[in-house]
Amino acid sequence: METILTKQDILKLFALQSEQIERSRADFDEKLAKSRIEFDKRLGELAGTWGKFVAEMVQPKIVELFQARNIQINTSLQNAKGYIGDKRHYEIDLLLMNSDIAVAVEIKSCLSVDDVKEHLERLSKIQEVQPKRINLSGVTLYGAVAGMIIENDADRYAYKKGLFVLRQNGSIVEIVNDDKFKPKEWKVKY
Repeated sequence: METILTKQDILKLFALQSEQIERSRADFDEKLAKSRIEFDKRLGELAGTWGKFVAEMVQPKIVELFQARNIQINTSLQNAKGYIGDKRHYEIDLLLMNSDIAVAVEIKSCLSVDDVKEHLERLSKIQEVQPKRINLSGVTLYGAVAGMIIENDADRYAYKKGLFVLRQNGSIVEIVNDDKFKPKEWKVKY
């Protein structure tokens, strides 16, 4: 026996197939969205771990490096933050200091010109807002950037803007500024 399909039957089949495709697409979109959220979470965890690793590579040697430049350091603090009210205004990866001088260090695995620009803004913010539980009043503030990888002449840009530049050289970290370098001074007045 032969089945004859009418135009209505064919339209119903197309509609049914279209509904199935839409349900499959919606299910796929939902799974994709969940997958993206999980991926972003894992990427954030990896970036945080990598950032901590880079900071741990820089910190042990950095005090010696600045002392060799006649900048005596007796305190080293990670993640110093300045607040306006209850809102964080800035965060410093590494703050090196004594009673007269402080060096705010931005540490990146891959240092870019934009990172240097952001750090210059951060240094201006430090002049306006005191870090939590740290008195920098009257201190001369210097800036420094550190990177395992330096992109697009970010080191030259930082140097020209008066920042110390630290980079990895084999298994050690070094300040790459030459003897002609004059660091920019920010005066802290609260």
